[in-house]
Amino acid sequence: MSSITRDQPDQVDISRRKWRVAGQVQGVGFRPFVLRLAEHFGIAGTVCNDPGGVTIDAWGTASQLDAFAQALETQPPPLASIESIHECHGEGASDTSPTARPDSFTIIASDHDSRAPGRVTVDSATCADCVRELFDQTDRRYQHPLINCTNCGPRYTIIHDLPYDRPRTTMADFAMCPTCDQEYGTPSDRRYHAQPTCCPSCGPQVTFISQNEHCASSDAFSQAADLLARGGILAMKGLGGYHLVVDATNEDAVQRLRRAKHRDSKPFAIMVPTLESARAFGSLSHHATQLLQSPAAPIVLATRRVENDSVAHSVTAGCHRIGIMVPYTPMQYLLFAEPALALRPLVMTSANLSDDPLIKDDEVARLEFAEIADGFLTHDRPILRAVDDSIVADTTEGLLPIRVARGYVPMPIALPHAAPAPGLCTGGELKNTVSLVRNNEAIVSQHIGDLSHLRAYQRFEQTINDLLRLYDVCPQWVACDLHPRYLARRHARALARQYEVPLIEVQHHHAHLASIAAEHGHTDPIIGLICDGVGYGPDGTAWGGEILIGDCRSFSRLGRLKPLRLPGGDAAARDTVRCAVSWLYDADLAGPLVDHHIRRLLPDQLKRMAVLSMLESDLSCPPSSGMGRLFDAAASLLGICVANEYEAMSGLLLEAAASRARSHPSGEGLLEISLPDDNPCFDIETTPLLSALLNHCESSPDDPGPAAWMFHDAIADGLARAAERVAEPTGVTTVGLSGGVFCNALLTDLTAMRLRVRGLEVLTHRRIPPNDGGIAYGQAAIAAARLTTTDSDLTPTCHGETNHVPCSPCTD
Repeated sequence: MSSITRDQPDQVDISRRKWRVAGQVQGVGFRPFVLRLAEHFGIAGTVCNDPGGVTIDAWGTASQLDAFAQALETQPPPLASIESIHECHGEGASDTSPTARPDSFTIIASDHDSRAPGRVTVDSATCADCVRELFDQTDRRYQHPLINCTNCGPRYTIIHDLPYDRPRTTMADFAMCPTCDQEYGTPSDRRYHAQPTCCPSCGPQVTFISQNEHCASSDAFSQAADLLARGGILAMKGLGGYHLVVDATNEDAVQRLRRAKHRDSKPFAIMVPTLESARAFGSLSHHATQLLQSPAAPIVLATRRVENDSVAHSVTAGCHRIGIMVPYTPMQYLLFAEPALALRPLVMTSANLSDDPLIKDDEVARLEFAEIADGFLTHDRPILRAVDDSIVADTTEGLLPIRVARGYVPMPIALPHAAPAPGLCTGGELKNTVSLVRNNEAIVSQHIGDLSHLRAYQRFEQTINDLLRLYDVCPQWVACDLHPRYLARRHARALARQYEVPLIEVQHHHAHLASIAAEHGHTDPIIGLICDGVGYGPDGTAWGGEILIGDCRSFSRLGRLKPLRLPGGDAAARDTVRCAVSWLYDADLAGPLVDHHIRRLLPDQLKRMAVLSMLESDLSCPPSSGMGRLFDAAASLLGICVANEYEAMSGLLLEAAASRARSHPSGEGLLEISLPDDNPCFDIETTPLLSALLNHCESSPDDPGPAAWMFHDAIADGLARAAERVAEPTGVTTVGLSGGVFCNALLTDLTAMRLRVRGLEVLTHRRIPPNDGGIAYGQAAIAAARLTTTDSDLTPTCHGETNHVPCSPCTD
């Protein structure tokens, strides 16, 4: 028990008030923060953890208590996230008798309740106070590579179990020295109850390991910096796993890293030593600047400054954006402080082979990268769960999450409807995340990846088991995607059988719509412009360019991008030339012009004959309304990208070409809206756009930028007109933009602008990615709404192919 005693005014001036604070307020130094506030304002009383957060019982004058209450709301600790502050009336709050009033302010024992839902704090970047101590030669933690405090450092990556205490973390084997123990037990100290706290005497140790050397922490950073300066590859242990690091100004080193990772084209992110350095490489908005300095400290995708050519060309690989981050661990700060690096930028990429999950374990890293890394900069604090760096794009519309991981998970995200029972959502197949649902919140996991890769699928299973155990959840239902071949769905079916609970299948694009609606707290219907590569439709075809109307319960499909046939099916998503040839083949354009461009795109006669044969016979040519495939076709037609070497490569390069365009021709009216006789939803016809692109290919074959801009503008214009067409008869004027295509900042900005000109409200993502990383959250919103608004009794069902608890179907 800790307390501070203060002189109190006469009883006649004294009032008593009681508050309950909900949110992320445990394990973040909130109680000592309250105690320090009480000391500052001369207030007596108590503070304790309770099952739902923190309870404060305070005594003082009215002015003292008012000032105290305001400071609670406006000055919380860095890692706290307050959802609500509720003032309690009754419950003893009105008792102001002298016998009830305490003489001091006290932190009292927590109100433990094993049934209460626990919360886990996110991992956080090193705070300014710890950075100051790190480089203060008079401080006892000077150059301590694992420095941390209540306001920063590891949390989610080191916790075994709740409640969050040191014996339940990977710091359990590191006994605190007497000085650290004293700090840990002093409420006024910044390290009060900081579970990972340590110092050079009692904490984990850093070592540098190479083929010829094994250096302790005193020399480890200089050896690592020398290795990088010589063009070597360094494997460096971080908060949530290992990074592979090279000098970003050394083209040979970057190319060697690409070959080692089997990552030929996908851009790398860089880490720079300071915020000033970040501004030198990318154009950063005020909000992006703040985000880089925040506890989350993600990678920020910024527009690259072309005048700064010091970074090797192969880092960005032709993209107009560059991923930038600043140091967020003390080890990274110490590495940049080495003279050998001269403050140069470093490529800092996840330590994995292409498409495999992040590696976190020391033994695995040494084995996997024995032939790749020239040295290892590591420490002996175990990482319990792998968590990648988060990625956020800096756009005109605001900060757009692309990958949610370190610094953001497992933060609960509110749902508009409270689920009557806890459940599990298994997400999508690509960029997979999973989520747990408890009451009115979803706990979304870290990014897992593409489940078609064995190691990613194994990480998917491990993550589900880990979250269920950590949060002590026994799911009463399981939600999944509708696609019959998704591994996430197959595992969901197995879990539903295992727990003998209902299976709730959710259509992919409905999940996207629900994710944007739920994130903004909307319960009324919205118009959803849902654009991605592919999602399984209830009609058995591939969807992906959808104009929907609906809420978290149900949806209707009112329009779509006119389907494009895909010669070879999934092969067309990789070989983008096939999409372009199909677009040409099915267009109502002059035959000689079409033949000319098909021959240009497919100079190899055998391949050309094979693709045309599939189109002529309509064999192995499934139709798709996916917007991503239209981007593939346009990029190929303009000679920008003829093959997707990584997901959405063509879209990224098409956006880059548009951003560099010297002129911005309008795309207005190049998409036509028609109502086919055999379909109750309208088509967005693309042939006029194709004709305009072909005209540009004829007039300016070596300058695709203006045509790329026109393509983006035409898509934005067509989508906005489609939304307006839906808004007029329905009266729905709120439009949500979701799906992976809206990771394209230019398309998002142009579409939002055209929607607002038409008087429509626009919703874009702020906490959940528009790509498939948001599917699990959308599934959570739909399942909670369904179970709340129906009389479902959660009766277990047989989980055959057709015997399940379906989501509310579309009504197209």
